[in-house]
Amino acid sequence: MQSSRPRNPHAKMGEKSSPRGPNPKISPSKSPRGTPISSDSSDSRSIRGPERKSSPKSASSVEKRTTKAASEMQQQLSQLQEELKKEQGEKNRALKEIAEMRKEMINSRRGGNEDSGDGGNNRNGNAVETLEKEVKNAKDSERKMLESLVAQTKQLEQTKILLEEAKLVIRSLQESKKSLETASDSGNLEEITILRNELKLAVEAEENSKKAMDDLAIALKEVTTEASWVKERFSEAQAKLEKVRAEAESSRALFDSMEEKLRLACEESERLKSEGEESVAAWNEKERGFLNCMKMCEEEINKAKQEKVKLIESQKVTREENSKLRDVLKQAVNEATVAKEALEIARSENSQLKDLILEKENESQSIKQEFENLKVSEAAAKDEIKELSNLIATTKSTAGKSKLASSSEVDIWQRPKWKEERPRIQNGRRHSIGEPAKFKVPVLDTTQKEDWFVASLSNVSDMKATSSIATDYMEHEYDLVDGTHLDGMENSVKQKKKKTILRRFGDLLRRSNFRRSNSSSLRSS
Repeated sequence: MQSSRPRNPHAKMGEKSSPRGPNPKISPSKSPRGTPISSDSSDSRSIRGPERKSSPKSASSVEKRTTKAASEMQQQLSQLQEELKKEQGEKNRALKEIAEMRKEMINSRRGGNEDSGDGGNNRNGNAVETLEKEVKNAKDSERKMLESLVAQTKQLEQTKILLEEAKLVIRSLQESKKSLETASDSGNLEEITILRNELKLAVEAEENSKKAMDDLAIALKEVTTEASWVKERFSEAQAKLEKVRAEAESSRALFDSMEEKLRLACEESERLKSEGEESVAAWNEKERGFLNCMKMCEEEINKAKQEKVKLIESQKVTREENSKLRDVLKQAVNEATVAKEALEIARSENSQLKDLILEKENESQSIKQEFENLKVSEAAAKDEIKELSNLIATTKSTAGKSKLASSSEVDIWQRPKWKEERPRIQNGRRHSIGEPAKFKVPVLDTTQKEDWFVASLSNVSDMKATSSIATDYMEHEYDLVDGTHLDGMENSVKQKKKKTILRRFGDLLRRSNFRRSNSSSLRSS
């Protein structure tokens, strides 16, 4: 940041050093020498007189100041250049010492001896201290140089201000010249010549000041470049010094670590010696113990051999027992297979018995249905018996007129009601009212007229009641169907059912006995 200060004024000087050109940034009203001069004023010569007299004095004073400032700046620049040369020499010497230090460090690392390591470390420490001192001195000199550069920049700014004032004066003189040229008819030639001389002097002073400023700018540029170069070299020297310090610290750390390792190695060697002696004594004791153990082992081996012989004999006995047990197991396996086969046969028989039980249950359900149908037909027969009893009562009232009664009975049997009921008996067989063609009864004689009525009766007690009420006319027709005949018919039906059921159970028992006999024969075989 400090090296950038002297560059800005040089740039400004380069902008403002145009030959004899007015500065557009500075107006005439800013001049400290007095009020500006206007070209339009046509006042008297008494007002212009003092201005003409004061202009040569101001120009000479400005010229003197600029020459003095230029000479002082050149002296300061020469001093700064000498100081920079000295600093460069010191830095070059520091760099040489750093290179020598590096070489010594490399040689000390290659050596590897303890004595040489101690000497190298001492040398490195001394060299580092000297380098630190030189770096401090370089920093102080650089700081002084920067302060001088700051002072020179301030002086340059002052010289700039003086140059601007001189330019303002020259500008005012040029304006007065123009006004005099316009008023040449009424002016004197002497005054014109004086003004021309003043202008020449002012232009020469300006040219001298410009040359001095250019020289100063060039010198400042050189100084800034040298200062930047010195800074770069200084930063490089600092970096190298830091590297040397790091290397010295690392070498010190390595030396300390090597010393620590050597100390540990010595302690470990002593410890190993003591441990070796102890291990030798312990090994001798162990060797004695091993010899005793060997003797004990030989005795144990002899005992083991004797036990081995005994075990071989017992092994033979166990093998014989195992062979017997295998035979027993084979027999047990055969019996188990026979038992499994018998279980399979029993399972098949059980399944068949279950099927037969289901069939019997179905048959019992069908029998129950037939019994209900019989009940329904019995109720219908009771209704018909009541009608017949009513008819018999009417026949008693007309007992005297037997012929008429017989004819009426014949008419009753020929009524459409009884004709409708008769088709229920087909092929000597009567079906039930609730569910026809299911209940089967034995075939009756078809020659008699009233067999259809008797076949529908299922209750014996009702039939006996009807037979006692019947008249003499109807007795020869109902004698065929009496109570004994009905009881025999019912008993025959029940006996047939029982016979069929018993026959089926007998078949099942025979089959089961046959299978058992087969299974027993297989087992025995």
